[in-house]
Amino acid sequence: MRTVLLLTVVIGTLLFFIFKPGVWQVSTGYDVYQYVEECKAELGITRKLPQLSCLDGQQVPIYVDELEIQQDNWEQLSDAKRCDNPHWLGGDMGCWTYSHLQVLNLDDDNIMVVNCRQKGNQLEKNWFRKTKANLGMNQQQRKQQYQSASVAEKKELYYLYNTFNDIGIILRNTKTGKSCYLTQYGSAVAGFLPPLDKPLPKKDDFLARFDPEQARPPKDFPEQLWYRDANQAFKSPQETASAGCVACHNAHGVKYSPYINSKHGLPDIFSMAKLPFLPVGEPFKDFFANADILQVTTDPIDGEQQLCTRCHNMTTSGTCGYSIDIATDHPIGVLSAWLTTSSRNSWMPPVNVDSALVKKHVAAMKCCCQNPQARGCKTRKFGPTKADLPEGFAEGKGWVSGQEPGLCAAVMDSLQWNAAEY
Repeated sequence: MRTVLLLTVVIGTLLFFIFKPGVWQVSTGYDVYQYVEECKAELGITRKLPQLSCLDGQQVPIYVDELEIQQDNWEQLSDAKRCDNPHWLGGDMGCWTYSHLQVLNLDDDNIMVVNCRQKGNQLEKNWFRKTKANLGMNQQQRKQQYQSASVAEKKELYYLYNTFNDIGIILRNTKTGKSCYLTQYGSAVAGFLPPLDKPLPKKDDFLARFDPEQARPPKDFPEQLWYRDANQAFKSPQETASAGCVACHNAHGVKYSPYINSKHGLPDIFSMAKLPFLPVGEPFKDFFANADILQVTTDPIDGEQQLCTRCHNMTTSGTCGYSIDIATDHPIGVLSAWLTTSSRNSWMPPVNVDSALVKKHVAAMKCCCQNPQARGCKTRKFGPTKADLPEGFAEGKGWVSGQEPGLCAAVMDSLQWNAAEY
């Protein structure tokens, strides 16, 4: 009997210290904490990472016919299902309000980008939890609505105010190109994010670390949505890698568009275009290598360097494909359904040249995107490790000319180009 009692006490004590807040929880495999520590070491980050709240970000405005969607005109977006600036450019999730973006300078070399989104789908224009709320409300309006609500209503309204179902964090060294990615998607979680490189504190201490102006969850709000460690709050590195972050962000480490760019605090795209893409963590390196992602451009056209790669990179995954169609006013069918008529114009290239020349460069670039090994096209490795970079990469060298037959060279050599489809 004494043996059983002693064993019970020992097991109970062990469980207490394993799950006690304020200490590292036991985890098996390559987890978020291990990944973050590897990222900090590779990127050269020596400080503790900041405590993050999605509500600290700046809300990304959504426009319809050049008018910002707000509380008093929400129906313009709700009814039309179209907007001028779909900042989420993948699939059919472009026009969702209440995305919060923040770009933090960790030191002279490293940035942290945090993007928190409330996303839905094309057929259900209400918010992702199918609420009937006015989604044109800004953060302050949602907070006021929550605070003035009855006890019975507070739980539902806190979801509207401070939960997000798509959270992305990027760590990027702006000198070396080394990059890291953390994600949570699919489920609504509170915007109070746990520490990434230190233990989860006790509940009261955890909430005390956030801006006191940001409303705390009501007592009946699910605790697991706001009080959880980094392994519970984010997908594992393996899941995040398999979700394709590398495929989308490889060209510059972060994703640029006319709607989210250096005006929102991102590094200048010209400087990012000169860097390789060096993802940290074996799952991310493996994804990049298995996808055989390459930089791609064309031979000079009529003596001019390719317009599409003067400012930024074109890569076989991330900027080629549907991205170049969007940027040159040929969005794919699903995303096209989100765009207002007033938004249908070419984003690229932002240079003042003859339209026929632009069409020729775009046609050649699209051809090389689809056939990167064709004659007239050039490719270059730019990751996933320094050992993979060609000699002279930093000086713009290392390009390999395509040798396979195809129409790309014929497009570039044509004397006149005025194809209406481009």
